[in-house]
Amino acid sequence: MMRRCAKITASLIIFISLMVSAVSCSRDHDFGFKDLCFYHPHTAPVTVGINWNKFRHIEEPTGMTAYVWPIDSDEEAYSIVTHNLTSLTLDLEAGLYNAFVFNQTASEYSTLEFYNLEDYDKAEARVIQTKSSWYETKLPDTKLGEEPEWLAIDCVEGITVTEEMVELAEQEFLASLNEAGQYKRAATKTQNYIGTLEPKSIIKKLDIYVHLENVPFLRSALGAIKKMAEGCYISSGLTSERKVDHTIESWAMIYEEDHNGNINMMKGALKATITTFGLPQGHNGNAEDNSLYVKLLLVDNETIVENEFPIGDIIADLNSYDGTQLDEKGNPIWPEVHIHWPEPLPEVEPVGGGSGAFDVGVGDWGDEIVTELPLM
Repeated sequence: MMRRCAKITASLIIFISLMVSAVSCSRDHDFGFKDLCFYHPHTAPVTVGINWNKFRHIEEPTGMTAYVWPIDSDEEAYSIVTHNLTSLTLDLEAGLYNAFVFNQTASEYSTLEFYNLEDYDKAEARVIQTKSSWYETKLPDTKLGEEPEWLAIDCVEGITVTEEMVELAEQEFLASLNEAGQYKRAATKTQNYIGTLEPKSIIKKLDIYVHLENVPFLRSALGAIKKMAEGCYISSGLTSERKVDHTIESWAMIYEEDHNGNINMMKGALKATITTFGLPQGHNGNAEDNSLYVKLLLVDNETIVENEFPIGDIIADLNSYDGTQLDEKGNPIWPEVHIHWPEPLPEVEPVGGGSGAFDVGVGDWGDEIVTELPLM
């Protein structure tokens, strides 16, 4: 009887040992033996500093996301979301890794979508498609895209975790166990610091001015900027080849002033500001590579004048801007487009005999007028 019990006991010990060995070293499963993994962490902590000073004057981030890709293994990429904006500590097995960080989380963006996040080289952010009641894209390979929200990114490549780093982490782990067997890791483990990331904006801002004469005869304005980049590859910062048009439906009127500060009510400029990923790959800097389409409704609420201006040469260096170029007041410098309407606006009679007034919105474009307009 005692011999039989001894055999059963020995079998149980072997079985439990096998279970401990299998479970304690598993990264993907938790069968209730999670604490056993503490005796075989197999990882070393790697700390990356994060400095947002090159982005804070554009937008103050409230959190960030990091993606990490093993280079020399078949392990899948994984992501970390944190509200700690100053540093990031990664527990990594021995090997090589690439990583990048960006502000917020992918789900917090309403105008952006993220693609191929499982692949470091192909990971991409793109604007979502939208529709317009008055505008259609002219080319079949060009979409109508929302203006992107601010997105700042920085990358680190070739993070190296050695077997020696992992061995040291395990030794420090064992040394940090107190009498109760509890692990006081944060106070004892060596933090392998690999440098500081400085995320910068991959979104551009563009100020557009349309200079006009006979401004009192203008009521409303609509516009579109054509053949901009649909997205950007995150790891390289290069824009994609695919193109989108962005509509411009919000304008402000800026009147001219003479050297004495007197306002000239007959001359002024429509001003609009858009955000964009910039120019697509393959842009040659030619004027016809991009154009600005502007459609004006006059105060008679019937007359419409429209023009399309080639601007590809004017914005040829747009992709070089990232919000880190600052003026003397510390504000970001963005490129400007200045277009001059080729002739004074027609002097039409205001609807109802009134004086008329410029309205920045699109609400003045009645349905019957919109349906009669040729769509681009």
